[in-house]
Amino acid sequence: MSSVTSICNLALSNIGKKLISDINEQSTEAKTCKLHFDLARDTMLQGYEWEFAKSIVDLAEVANTRADRWERTYTRPTNCLKPIRIVPEVYVSDDIEVPYAATEGFIFCNQSPAKLEFIRRFEDPSRLPPLFQDALSWALAAKIAIPLTSDQSTRKDAYQIATSTLEAAKVADANENYSTWAENSALINARG
Repeated sequence: MSSVTSICNLALSNIGKKLISDINEQSTEAKTCKLHFDLARDTMLQGYEWEFAKSIVDLAEVANTRADRWERTYTRPTNCLKPIRIVPEVYVSDDIEVPYAATEGFIFCNQSPAKLEFIRRFEDPSRLPPLFQDALSWALAAKIAIPLTSDQSTRKDAYQIATSTLEAAKVADANENYSTWAENSALINARG
């Protein structure tokens, strides 16, 4: 089962450093991994619309602070790393987009009630797909290479491998989901 420590150990192994027993131990390796792990994970999650990290939630409406532009103001979920879209009240097709703005911890739009589809902070490493874990270990390796090795070449190599493993993870993730909503909707409309 994967854990933060096991992913950190992959990263440490990737750059030829000593493995750790626990992320909270007092070694330089553990402290460096702990410093960079959350940001490396969240950066990877925010940078792509990962199927495994998507979530939909009803937004909580608050006092409108932008009434000059938007009819409604909602609190942005605390675990929201990347808003994807406001889910339309009635599904017609994937092409229907509800305008919104996400800033200052709020989501602004003209729809009420509103549901937000977003990329969430995914804190349980045991549920991360294997290719994402591999890409994350290389991204973390690129971040910790200089503090732990002072070797630009090691960092450069880790960054290049991180880039290629990230692309492989994206391809695998994109192949995880296939939606026939649009096709079925077009067929139903053609019958009518």
